[in-house]
Amino acid sequence: MKNTLKEKLRNHEQPMGTFFELGSANVAEALGLTGLDFIIIDNEHGPFEAESTLDYVRGALLGGVSPLARVREISRPAVLKLLDIGVHGLIVPDVHTVEQVQELVNYAKYAPVGKRGFCPSRKDGWGFAYPATESLPVNMAVNNAETLLIPQCETVGCLENIETITAMEGVDGIFIGPFDLSISMGIPGQFDHPDFQAALKRVREACHKNGKFCMYFTVNPDAIAHGFQQGFDAMAYGLDAAVLVQAYRNILAKVRG
Repeated sequence: MKNTLKEKLRNHEQPMGTFFELGSANVAEALGLTGLDFIIIDNEHGPFEAESTLDYVRGALLGGVSPLARVREISRPAVLKLLDIGVHGLIVPDVHTVEQVQELVNYAKYAPVGKRGFCPSRKDGWGFAYPATESLPVNMAVNNAETLLIPQCETVGCLENIETITAMEGVDGIFIGPFDLSISMGIPGQFDHPDFQAALKRVREACHKNGKFCMYFTVNPDAIAHGFQQGFDAMAYGLDAAVLVQAYRNILAKVRG
């Protein structure tokens, strides 16, 4: 259950990914052929549940791309089911408080870090594959290390608590949602606003001070390189559906003039 995304982050390889909204294991597998490092299977805005997400995880792994999932809500079933089917990490939206993050750690990490419920599942070959072949403490420690818990900073509440959140054991990194964060700050879509830029810097600095990675989302392909230059450790670009539509529009524009 080696987490290739975690390894790339550790090696400062500047991984890139996209949000997975179209569905189909074939799409997940095909995205692996693009050279992307990860996809985010969207259980929040997408129409997916754990059962369908399982097929997309298989497709992603077959295509060689690391499968993350954005959870639908902060709840034990929403977190536990996605981890048990073998996602490499969870992105968690709508985080406001330190207490919510501690709740997430309890759901997502095994003891002694959290209180994750234990059961052999697809993630470890239903008890017949590594790390289930090791002792229970080793099994839990490997799972804790190889699955990423990534709260999403998209609210003023999360921003105001970011230093405490990033210092928490069990939190592996932060994903910044610029649209909702700017809306929460009262400056919707004003990504060049000094207050918004200061917020980005604050999150990055808190992450790096506490040894955590920081991921950022953009719909502008020209902003990807700039994001890495600013110090983000990973970048997520667009939605698979939007990229598909735009690609065909560009082709048709060249053909039809």
